[in-house]
Amino acid sequence: MERMKKVRMIPTPKRVSESGGRFPYKTELCLLHREFEEAAEVFADYARRLGLHFTISENAPIQIIRDAALGPEEYRLSAGNGKVKLFASDLVGANHAFASLLQLFEPDAVSPELVWIPDCEISDAPDCAYRGMMVDLARNWHDFSYLLSYVDFCYFYKISVLHLHFTDDQSYTLPSALFPALSTKGRCYTEGQIAELNRYAAARGVQLMPEIDVPGHCVSFQKEYPELFGTDGIICQTPQSIEAMQALFRELCEMFSASKYIHIGGDEAQIENWLKCPRCAEYAQDAGIDVRGEDQKLAAEKLYASFVMKMAEPVLAAGKIPVAWEGFCEQVNDLVSREILIMSWENYYQVTPALIRAGFRIINCSWNPMYIVTPEPAWPPREIYDWSIYKWKAVHPGSPYLGKELEIPPTRQVLGGQLLAWGDRIAASYPTVEEGVAAERRLLLER
Repeated sequence: MERMKKVRMIPTPKRVSESGGRFPYKTELCLLHREFEEAAEVFADYARRLGLHFTISENAPIQIIRDAALGPEEYRLSAGNGKVKLFASDLVGANHAFASLLQLFEPDAVSPELVWIPDCEISDAPDCAYRGMMVDLARNWHDFSYLLSYVDFCYFYKISVLHLHFTDDQSYTLPSALFPALSTKGRCYTEGQIAELNRYAAARGVQLMPEIDVPGHCVSFQKEYPELFGTDGIICQTPQSIEAMQALFRELCEMFSASKYIHIGGDEAQIENWLKCPRCAEYAQDAGIDVRGEDQKLAAEKLYASFVMKMAEPVLAAGKIPVAWEGFCEQVNDLVSREILIMSWENYYQVTPALIRAGFRIINCSWNPMYIVTPEPAWPPREIYDWSIYKWKAVHPGSPYLGKELEIPPTRQVLGGQLLAWGDRIAASYPTVEEGVAAERRLLLER
């Protein structure tokens, strides 16, 4: 036995006990339950990248064991007396256990068939089921290898959801058989790459949440199909355009068939433009929204709520959970289904307490400190560490909480939080987009 420094892991487990010693173990795994075979293969793949070759053996010192008493994603790790035992009740928990083991072991300086592992007992489980990270893939091109590396990031640090912002004004990075001209040339992933991404994430227990961001941020739509989607900065509301958008979301659900969440967008939309469009006005009248007789702002908000619901319909029909940005006002809450999960970010379009009172389930995406707009990390470490899923700090000048901290009582309606990396300033801040994207990844790792 050798003495060693204290165990340090990210994220810090709930319980850690250690003797201060460490032992050498053969690079062998004992797989007692076949249901964890995929998790073991993923672990072995990462070990190979470190120059280690793990083999399966009945008498191996490192074992993965199913323990039905453990909860979802929970795991235990016990190392000592010549054995390392990993316990989990599900595949995601097994992945978490292996990810922790990768952080714990140190390759032997001489033998490639030995690793040193500290004598310790670790048990851990997530505080909340939703622990997300978003990457903006539309403003600047990310090579496909970067997508896989972000899945790796989520695996190592036990992030449960990878939110992929595939579309924006700058590009539409998804393939589409229905509307092929939407896909931006030279900035679009192939069907084969999307299928590979799905397989890669599923094996690592990472949920992918794809996003088509509408009705705003729609230049790609209106550049290629203006007669269908309009020309004034917001998706036109007509029976034909709504049907087309619903078909796109059905296509997205099929493309990401294993995904639990599908993001339907809903932020920063110029909804007042609907009132200036004769076709939209006709659609509104048919939907029972009087765009001429009632308050104009409220009429636009009702159209917005109607659009959100229409986009949610195919997602719900596919058995998935639609997710939208906080973008509709409190006055139209009764028109929006509580089945839609809301990302509370600005506390401007609608404040968090109002969403909670209305019965919505939400994700904390507070701009401060959860936003990264590369190259600026923006927020000091103290503010980052002081954050919780029940705290928001607004930066929008129109928010009633500007310059204040909003903290709500703990509630199950807050499912978790999310880190968000936006690419607005990458092109202007780096010699090449590739360097900017690499810097973005470093900032995420530091956060």
